[in-house]
Amino acid sequence: MILLIIPTYLNIAVSVIGFLALCGLVLILYGLVIRPAVAIHADREAPPPAEGSSQEIIFDGAMRTLRFSIGQIDSDFKTRMNEIKEDHLVLKFMKDRDLEDYEIQLSSGGYVLLRLPHSKAMEKMQGAEKITSAELIGDTAGFRLAANVRDGRASQYVEFELAAKYFINKVGEERMKFVVTLKKIFPSLDKNSRSKKGIYMFGRLKSQQAEE
Repeated sequence: MILLIIPTYLNIAVSVIGFLALCGLVLILYGLVIRPAVAIHADREAPPPAEGSSQEIIFDGAMRTLRFSIGQIDSDFKTRMNEIKEDHLVLKFMKDRDLEDYEIQLSSGGYVLLRLPHSKAMEKMQGAEKITSAELIGDTAGFRLAANVRDGRASQYVEFELAAKYFINKVGEERMKFVVTLKKIFPSLDKNSRSKKGIYMFGRLKSQQAEE
């Protein structure tokens, strides 16, 4: 019979390696499974955006293009509203190489009414559109994302506004930023209609409620 004698230092080393391996496994499990699940749960539990809420779009460093989407729950600006599509409206910003000038290309994945800068009327987007940052100085562009259309008119929609503003960054440079603001939820938001996915229904017009 052979009796194996394991040195104390080797026993400690094996124990430490086993502990580190266990910690690594826990970290991998947390990163691949637990953390994404917690993030998804937190996102679904998040409240819908209120009228007046906004998001800023700022180019960082040598960035030349930036894509920003408005949609239901998988877009950059989450409306969390029923029948609003993912990438319902996509804004692609392209910066001039040397100047603080931008071109914004617009494309739609759903029914969108567009009000161009220096215009009062909203018109249905028929295809790709584009505006420039110069047009947004002193004015705004408007977007009406329709969830329901009746007789050619949007009866349920979320309305956004795009503005451009100058600001001074940390190194004293004058830069431009864009602000996307949720202006209106029409007719309203039904706060009691939240689904398991965190999607809300539009409210009803008072005339509809009176008829029922």
